[in-house]
Amino acid sequence: MSVRKHFLNKLLLVILLLPGLAMAAPLYRMTWLPQDFTAAGIDGAGRVVGTAQGGAALWSTGGTTYLASLLPGSEGLAINNGGSIVGRIGSDAFVYAGGAFSVFNVPPAYGTWATAINDAGQVAGFGAAGFSETYAFLYQSGVVTQLGSFGGTISVANAINASGHIAGFASSAGDGDDWGDPRRTASVYRDGVQHDLGSLGGWFSEANDINDAGFVAGWSGLEDNFSERPFLFSPDENRMIDLGTLGGASGRANALNNAGVVVGLSGIGSVGGFDYHAFIYGPDGMLDLNALVGERGDWQLVNALDVNDAGQILAQACNGLGDCRAVRLDLVAAVPEPGSWAMLGTGLALLAWHARRRLRTRLHWMAPALLMGTLTAPLASTPAAAAPAVEAAQGKPGLFRATFLPAGFSGYAINSRGHVAGANGAAAVWDGAVVRDYGALAPGSSAAAINGHGHLAGVYVDAAHVFSPAGLRNAGRGVLVGFNSASGLNDNGAVSGNAGYGVGERGRGFVVANGITRIIPTFGGTWSGSAAINRHGAVTGTASVTGDAIPVPRYLAYVYRDQIMRSLGTLGGKNSSAFDINDAGEVVGIADTGIVVDGSYFMELPFLYAGGVMTSLGSLGGNYGVAWGLNNAASVVGSSTAITPEGPASHAFLYEKGAMRDLNELAALPAGWVLVSATDINDARQILAQACNQEDCLYVRLDPPSCGC
Repeated sequence: MSVRKHFLNKLLLVILLLPGLAMAAPLYRMTWLPQDFTAAGIDGAGRVVGTAQGGAALWSTGGTTYLASLLPGSEGLAINNGGSIVGRIGSDAFVYAGGAFSVFNVPPAYGTWATAINDAGQVAGFGAAGFSETYAFLYQSGVVTQLGSFGGTISVANAINASGHIAGFASSAGDGDDWGDPRRTASVYRDGVQHDLGSLGGWFSEANDINDAGFVAGWSGLEDNFSERPFLFSPDENRMIDLGTLGGASGRANALNNAGVVVGLSGIGSVGGFDYHAFIYGPDGMLDLNALVGERGDWQLVNALDVNDAGQILAQACNGLGDCRAVRLDLVAAVPEPGSWAMLGTGLALLAWHARRRLRTRLHWMAPALLMGTLTAPLASTPAAAAPAVEAAQGKPGLFRATFLPAGFSGYAINSRGHVAGANGAAAVWDGAVVRDYGALAPGSSAAAINGHGHLAGVYVDAAHVFSPAGLRNAGRGVLVGFNSASGLNDNGAVSGNAGYGVGERGRGFVVANGITRIIPTFGGTWSGSAAINRHGAVTGTASVTGDAIPVPRYLAYVYRDQIMRSLGTLGGKNSSAFDINDAGEVVGIADTGIVVDGSYFMELPFLYAGGVMTSLGSLGGNYGVAWGLNNAASVVGSSTAITPEGPASHAFLYEKGAMRDLNELAALPAGWVLVSATDINDARQILAQACNQEDCLYVRLDPPSCGC
């Protein structure tokens, strides 16, 4: 480094640190985006692209332009300074420019994502061609160029700069055991060559953004292959710089601007969970954005998604109730301490001048015309199917009241308001009166989970999706092992899911939280699966153990919390599986007891895992039972073999205060109907169950005696 550069860097550091030490006012103010707006990127004028009201959307302080009527079910993923938008609709990529849109798919991909667009209209993205096969591409003037990998089967493009250089990552040849989370390194494609940026010592690194001078931001694993760090790659020095963290083991850089300012998220050093804060990184190091923003109330900035050349930051904020909103952070224009803030302004100007000289680039400012008008698309729905012609069950004192869900509706989960998620040909929700579905936006989809906001999670076009009034959100884009679906959804929007390949083939569970996708490991076997996620981001499910095989299976229930995997054990046998977890981390499922029945099979019983101990819940008289759901009071529901006058039969149960009871004895049902299984229970003790008679099986909601539902 020259003496001049050394002096300039020191001067920058002093100028930028002094106002921070004497700060009497916030550096940023928060501008809230609409509550139903899922944000993805920001342009130089501060406009934000994302998804709202059923399709891609563009927000600015002057209003929101909704594209749902033109592109129903689309997701807006990136924007350039001319207001052109790219994203995905169904299994295709789209470009929206100048009021017109075009849709394209890159063969042989069965799914194509457009993830970035520069001001020249060059589009970068990637296609999913099959099991653990994706390839990055450059799309311009209708021509597709594949970017290649480093010997593996995966390459992904995340960003493109003004020169058409593309940042992302690509895999190397694996050893056969890393298929669930293939080894991959950050890459830049330029001059027809895919360049490997290496890592900070670990097996994994990914590039998320590139500026016009070729500086790259992303994340990399360290040598322990556990810790992760945000990085800034310098093309001048041809090396990856570790940006550190806010105290936690992991962090990721999501974006940078042409002045070299980097934003992202970092762990804050708390114990477990997806406890991340948004950060900004500049000459004075990494700073927690929460310390630079005023009037946040109960809201925490958990992730910084993007930053433009004006210093505006696109971020996500969440509160203690589990509500999350997109916000734009705008630099404060006037502050009460002119001396300190004048120094800050001088420092920022000097930083921009220094960046222009050092990076050998100039900022290209444009004044694109705002898109005019608003196009709205209401939530797609279908009329509720008529309820079956069954005798209405009258409420009886002391008994649960049964309400049959409409015929043709399959229910899988119930939320705190008593709304049920499921499917009737598409992902759908029953609110106690009618069924509303997403058939118009996502035909053939299905929902397996519902959160307190009424948002659904499930599967559409072979990928995990979240369905909400804002539209669709693809939660499986970061999963690299082909087909995937969602199994759980919490109020913060975190998703648990499963990825697999074909019937009976090995698969992996995964979790997507705060923009981070993690593949859930195993206990030495070849597969894992997730079942549910709680408000803290802890996931429960089942993972295989070393030696697992079809003739002699070996698997264990687990709790996974941001890279920490914990086995829950068994009830004395070899195997266990978990199906639900509450906010206290208590888990229910089924476990092998090790007791042989009739010399041919093992007794398997439902369990409750609490306080580090797995406890058998017993049975209704038979040798088999499974616990499917529990609430925050540790009330458990499931099914158990019961001994009836007609012989053994499956009956739904409720376990409370140390005792299992047959729900058929606690509920008022029409004659001839039997509750065969209970799949979920909320904190109001409303239960989702399945009832059958000799001709049919239907889903029912059981409302407790004291409920005014």
